[in-house]
Amino acid sequence: MDSGDSTGVSPATAFALLGHEHRVDILHALLDANQHSVETPIPFSKLFARTEIAVSSQFSYHLEELTGQFIRDTGDGYELRYAGWKVATAILAGTYNEHASFGPTSVTGTCPNCGMEMLVAVYESEWLAISCRDCDTRHIRYPIPPGAVQSRSVPALLEAFDRYVRSHMARARDGVCPACLGVMEIKTDPDDNDTLATGVCQRCGNRLYPPVGLFFRDHERVTWFRHEYETDRLTVPFWELNWCVTDDAVEVTGTDPWQCRLEIAAEEASLVLLLGDGLAVHSTTIENA
Repeated sequence: MDSGDSTGVSPATAFALLGHEHRVDILHALLDANQHSVETPIPFSKLFARTEIAVSSQFSYHLEELTGQFIRDTGDGYELRYAGWKVATAILAGTYNEHASFGPTSVTGTCPNCGMEMLVAVYESEWLAISCRDCDTRHIRYPIPPGAVQSRSVPALLEAFDRYVRSHMARARDGVCPACLGVMEIKTDPDDNDTLATGVCQRCGNRLYPPVGLFFRDHERVTWFRHEYETDRLTVPFWELNWCVTDDAVEVTGTDPWQCRLEIAAEEASLVLLLGDGLAVHSTTIENA
């Protein structure tokens, strides 16, 4: 079968299948079983016991409605299909049904723009932003599910947020959309925005507009360089690194074909990445300070 072929139900039908609390309960029961290392597939009777559904016939009906699209019947029991796992985890994350907000809240850290320790975090409308109260510079604004906010203290949330955004940028640089896992292209054409590079998903249209450096925050060569020359700042979140929140460290050196020079400076040396179209790495060199 061609990888582009698809079978299944329409999106409207799939969402309609979830329109009953008993079905959500069944998905949650299967996810909970996975979380507690319960052996799967789970037989009918044991799965029924893990739900809050009182009547066996009701449980059977709603389980049958979910089976095929969200749940797999193996013959020995039931287990989540990927679609069921994705829906169940999204519900736990609060993606579809919850709201949260906080801030402005002062957070630990130094503004890479003005050097003041006056960073603040704000979470509203499912977007987390980190700015400097002194110079009024916003360093990052990125969506994150409400469940991530509700289940953590602010320091723990910021640590998770740092890793969350970085993982998305690493995926995008490798050609994978962090939203739908479709093909993401890095376009080095600044005509439609103020950034030098834009990640564009060819499947869902998701667009990312980070500074060039943020795409390379976890590149293997950058990681090596920082362990060698910047050990005192290894735990600093990306929004405290100037080269991750602005394009000040980037110099466009050609347009046909497109090329740029990204310099990541430490006290004793600098790592220079020469990048081409699509942010392909042409070379990396160490220059002494």
